[in-house]
Amino acid sequence: MPTLVLSLILMLEPGAAATRRPAPAPPSSPAPTIDWPDFFASVSTQGVVFSERLKALDGRRVRIRGFAVAYPTVPGGLLLSKDPFSDPHAVEETDLPFDAVGILWKPGLRIPAVPARPTVEGVLRLGNRKVGDQIVAIVLDDAAPVYPAHRASGRP
Repeated sequence: MPTLVLSLILMLEPGAAATRRPAPAPPSSPAPTIDWPDFFASVSTQGVVFSERLKALDGRRVRIRGFAVAYPTVPGGLLLSKDPFSDPHAVEETDLPFDAVGILWKPGLRIPAVPARPTVEGVLRLGNRKVGDQIVAIVLDDAAPVYPAHRASGRP
């Protein structure tokens, strides 16, 4: 049956198949957003267990919004935390929250000043990893800040 329909279309519109272009691809959907309640299925003295959702997103581009950690600094990146964080004593050891997320900027990307609570998109990587002098369990590689779209003001 499909062959008959295709044949009829080609007979009624000769050359139509040659001039038709494929429909444009739909715009790529934004990366899924993750948030701290999504991170772990359990947290105990034995360690953490990543949630099924986070494990399913491992290796994919995701977005996260958190608070930029001012200290410690990370060369080529930054750390994000769920709540505002500052290390009051700025000494060698840092009491960074266990669920801090390491952000490693895309190579060659010029980053303007990062707001106090940025949204960042990057490739999710799970597992302990050294970021600067800190070890974190969650990292976004090849990351870039996500800035809100500017609305046209209607002014010249």
